[in-house]
Amino acid sequence: MDSTQRRMIAVAVAVCAFAVGMAGLLNFFKYRATARGLIEQRLSFSGRSIENSIQSSLALGLQFGDIATLPAMLAREREGDDLILGIDIFNVDGSPLYSTDPARATQPAPAAWHGAARKAGDQDWVSHGDTESAVGVALQNSLGLTIGHIALRYSEERVRQSGQAVARDLALNSLLVFTVASLLSSLALLAVMRRLARDMHTVEDVLRADDPLRAEAAGRRSPFRDALTRFGQTVRSAEAELADARAQLRRGAGA
Repeated sequence: MDSTQRRMIAVAVAVCAFAVGMAGLLNFFKYRATARGLIEQRLSFSGRSIENSIQSSLALGLQFGDIATLPAMLAREREGDDLILGIDIFNVDGSPLYSTDPARATQPAPAAWHGAARKAGDQDWVSHGDTESAVGVALQNSLGLTIGHIALRYSEERVRQSGQAVARDLALNSLLVFTVASLLSSLALLAVMRRLARDMHTVEDVLRADDPLRAEAAGRRSPFRDALTRFGQTVRSAEAELADARAQLRRGAGA
């Protein structure tokens, strides 16, 4: 293997590495966005279920603070979904109303939650944190007025661990694909370069041949045979014209 072939193979391997690496990164980012979207949709659905239950109680004439079954319902919702770390309910001012964690029942909603809820209005909202993130659902009364928000917390560490597991799988699969692609592309490139080298040697033999018949026979084995045939005909025509010109010059000199 000469230096030119080594350089070409290095280029082929680099192209394979770039293509496979970019494909792996795009797949990872696509997975991460899709996984987070599914988590948020799942929690949003749970939040809507809680909101519907609260609205049913309010429709019966109960005051929001008098719904005695709400803590038990929140606890059941939390226990039924291992993704949920906790459920908090706070009013439009950020003051706590209910929580599945007693320690948070007296703490105001984080500023990030309150800001996201205020910006979203009556729409669902999401707040991402370093350790915990929350999906929020607006809680409305029978008149359609927002009276509070339901926040369902989930672990960012769990999301990161899931992403890391997928990243490892993608890395292993990408390495396998890169190895196979590099091997196949290198073999294909070597085959093409060897074929090209043979064709160029054939062309060289044709151009160097003194015997026209031998040159024509060698040219038939080349993919450039049509061009070589035209080239040979042109050369023979030029040689004939040169021979005629020399003969004319000799006759002119003899006269």
